[in-house]
Amino acid sequence: MVKPWYRLNQFRNALGGRLSEDEYAQVSDILGPDLMTLFDQMHPGEQIHSLRVTRQLVRDQETNPDLLKAALLHDVGKSKHPLRLWERVIIVLGRALFPQKADIWGMGNPTGWQRPFVIARQHPGWGAEMVSTAGGSRLCVDLIRYHQESFQDGTRKDSIVPPLDLLAKLQKADNDN
Repeated sequence: MVKPWYRLNQFRNALGGRLSEDEYAQVSDILGPDLMTLFDQMHPGEQIHSLRVTRQLVRDQETNPDLLKAALLHDVGKSKHPLRLWERVIIVLGRALFPQKADIWGMGNPTGWQRPFVIARQHPGWGAEMVSTAGGSRLCVDLIRYHQESFQDGTRKDSIVPPLDLLAKLQKADNDN
């Protein structure tokens, strides 16, 4: 269950938080110049969220460079079709009230009233392609592609799915932040 303060922090970040110079330098050290170009395309609120996800992994003593890069770029696909604040609210409400329909609404093209649901559902694939094109590793790309997928029963969709332990760590940090 999502805690109310989590949504309040998301809302505050969406209104205009920004990374400090030191935080930006930390991100740059992890990503390098090619992937940093993608990070720069992200909404400032998404950047803050991604840094929080990464910091949680670091606090948990995670050192895998591909996991840390994926944490910083897991939502980069949203930069392809930036969400407005009211669309973010619609996604949260739609998923809470109509979870199965929200998933169905996410199929198709990001146009009309379904646009926010399409972006929410398809941004992992878009982001994975963006990171792959920018030279990201296969593991980083796969972590991004599957960061919203559930493999609770331990089954894999196909042979491309990244190690489930790394994916679970990314998902936990994402959900906590």
